[in-house]
Amino acid sequence: MNSKLKIGIVGLGLIGGSLAKTIKRKYPDSFICACDTNENSLLSAQKEGVIDIYTEKLNGNYSDCDYIFLCAPVPVNCKTLELVKDILPENSTCIVSDTGSMKKDIHIKAKELGLSNCFIGGHPMAGLEVDGYENSNAFLFENVYFITTPEENVSEGKKETFTNFISSLDMIPISLGSREHDFATACVSHVPHIISAALVNLVKNDDDDKEVLKSIAAGGFKDITRISSSDPNMWTAISKGNKDEVVPLLDEYINSLNYIKEQIEKDNTSEVKSFFSSACEYRSGISNHTGGIIEKDYRIHCDLADEPGEIATIATRLAVNSISIKNIGIVHNREYDRGALEIEFYDAKSLESATELMHKFDYKVYELE
Repeated sequence: MNSKLKIGIVGLGLIGGSLAKTIKRKYPDSFICACDTNENSLLSAQKEGVIDIYTEKLNGNYSDCDYIFLCAPVPVNCKTLELVKDILPENSTCIVSDTGSMKKDIHIKAKELGLSNCFIGGHPMAGLEVDGYENSNAFLFENVYFITTPEENVSEGKKETFTNFISSLDMIPISLGSREHDFATACVSHVPHIISAALVNLVKNDDDDKEVLKSIAAGGFKDITRISSSDPNMWTAISKGNKDEVVPLLDEYINSLNYIKEQIEKDNTSEVKSFFSSACEYRSGISNHTGGIIEKDYRIHCDLADEPGEIATIATRLAVNSISIKNIGIVHNREYDRGALEIEFYDAKSLESATELMHKFDYKVYELE
């Protein structure tokens, strides 16, 4: 594959910034143009050598790109496609993609603009509960699924070229139809976010003035509600944009809750057990080694001696070995967890190095799934 690729990135936030960093890591000779409304992000990226030039908006600098990625919110990406139409020459071989979690609207726009021969929708199944270029990193997409939704007139050659490029960035490409994609993401991402927020609000509303529930919340509660820390504006827009898929699934979920509520009320032990067993069996078959909409936690727990300076000793040993800690703290509620100390890292490499180091110093380490 040509190492001197020219890439255009529109929107240099968490996803766009991480994509730019990934491309530069894998293709250091590539030339990356970027535009964003946040000039500080653009200046930082250029200073770091992540991008080569930046512009206020999409213009002729992008007309000879091999790939253009639209990494802004979905409504902005749809409007940006009009500019893409204007700047691409008639014989362009550029492949245009996006990173949005909804595909219906942008595919409609691509057809309206006559871009069906070059638009391949894209969606990296990765993210964080924080946003912005400052939180982007070059390993966010490592071993995550990248769903492609090619327009019907895209040639097999372009599909193969794009798939190979995505694979070269250490992502796992999966091709779906746009409607199939929107249903899938509603199931595994959009509805779970709504459910998570509803559960957090349930506990919040039932908490007392002393915030007892908030204080003891850990284990299972924290695991299934972590995604509620995501940007409310983004998830409001997603819920609205994909409501045709989200609303029927919420009805199905509500029916499921009503059913299990009735079985519990009736003391129907066999049905209640079947409810939990079915979920347990299916969940056990889901891989923990690929990324999701919210990035995998890189955490370990370890047994800790109750001695002065023990946490500082661990932190120092990690720092001496150039292993950065994202967060560290005592696990006060170990209902589902082992180990008294939790240490969180920024990426899989740091987690692996830290685990190896901790074993070297005879710490009992528990890796979290």
